Amino acid sequence: MNAYRAARTLKLEVYRLVRAHPDANSDYRFRSQLFEAAASNEVNIAEGFRRFLPGEFAHFLGFALGSREETVRRIQDGIDRGYFRPDACAAAFELAAEAGRLTTALQAYLRKRAQANRVRPRRHPTRPRNKRTEPDTQR
Repeated sequence: MNAYRAARTLKLEVYRLVRAHPDANSDYRFRSQLFEAAASNEVNIAEGFRRFLPGEFAHFLGFALGSREETVRRIQDGIDRGYFRPDACAAAFELAAEAGRLTTALQAYLRKRAQANRVRPRRHPTRPRNKRTEPDTQR
């Protein structure tokens, strides 16, 4: 599953990025929030996969996309705080964009599958189709 691999690669890049920058690594709250957002992206994809239904899987991919966006915003916050240089974050931003593209494509595919797999009620073959009669008002 490419979306899952991309999410995992992004998570590992975030871990590497934070550990390479002492200020970010020593800010426990910042580090914890960034690590949680990065990990949540991967975890939501895995959890959705185990639901076995295309619609439910697509639903969890929405959570994964939210976590991916949170990861990007927290990296940007790290730049704003002076923990990271923008050039040091380029790989993480590229991985996040790729993870977003793959996850969005998978979500669209699953939504199509869920729509196609919906069971539609069958009409009874002996009943007339949508035959409406006017009520007898001339009594």
